[in-house]
Amino acid sequence: MPVLITGGSGFVGLNIAEALLGRGETVVLFCLAEPPATAAPLTQLPGRLLVEIGDVRNGNSLDEVIRRHNVDRIIHGAAITADVHRERKEARTIAEVNLGGTIEILEAASRAKMGRIVQLSTGSIFASSGANAEPLDEVRDAPVPETLYGITKYAAERTGLRYRATRGLDLVVARLGMVFGRWEYETGVRDTMSMPLQLFRMAERGACARFCRDLPNDWIYSSDVARAILLLLDAPSIAQAVYHVSSGSPWSVSGWCNRLREVYPAFSYQVIERRADANIGESAPPPRPPFSTARLRNDFGFSPHFDEAKAFADFIAWQRDASH
Repeated sequence: MPVLITGGSGFVGLNIAEALLGRGETVVLFCLAEPPATAAPLTQLPGRLLVEIGDVRNGNSLDEVIRRHNVDRIIHGAAITADVHRERKEARTIAEVNLGGTIEILEAASRAKMGRIVQLSTGSIFASSGANAEPLDEVRDAPVPETLYGITKYAAERTGLRYRATRGLDLVVARLGMVFGRWEYETGVRDTMSMPLQLFRMAERGACARFCRDLPNDWIYSSDVARAILLLLDAPSIAQAVYHVSSGSPWSVSGWCNRLREVYPAFSYQVIERRADANIGESAPPPRPPFSTARLRNDFGFSPHFDEAKAFADFIAWQRDASH
């Protein structure tokens, strides 16, 4: 039966679509725009790829797409990942998409008596609440989001869990760490590219990256995220309502830069003290401890396939293939 991915032409959506298509599934991407030209190889995979242009704020459109394609599972990833500049200009739109769009998805799922729903959330829901030294736990650590993106995503997450409790929806929330890897590109609704991609582009130019030590570093490779989401999608039953999806340990920004220098010798970097002097990461949120992934590991046996070295090798190979 077809799987609907909202925000399907975005970075994470394309990774999940690739994994589903690779095992022969029919995938319906529900998105504001067609996938980029670089996504053409997805059509060569065993599954069937369909694209529906639409807005998650339009419940009638969601109903029609779900009915026409006989969708029985949803991965809800549509969101505006807003920086502070967009916050100042488009606060209402951010809330309408991130929270209002989630409500429309949940209502449509209720009307359709939908099967499994995997709702994607974010580590951005943790801000000052993530200042402890221990890995962030799904139960122990209460989110206190600060950015409008984090606030609206947490509100959407809690709304999804409320529908699970009161409407009987088979819904699970997947909180994602800092995702990077294949298929990342500027979508127009994701204001800041991942640190690994930004550094890669600087390395290609032979630039000097200047950044502070206190940068977020709870990274996970996008292919591992897709594997985790499919585990949650496929499980006959879900014991918990919320799972953290991450590598489970901090990665080194300097280590990534050192790997880039081996491939791009003209690239250099400096670790500096003042963010005002940085040319990358100057507006990044403060670092938080990595997610604890014990729940995902214990319930589903998940462990990342990609450590730093494997992720780097795959990332560089994919970037080179994508540029040809």
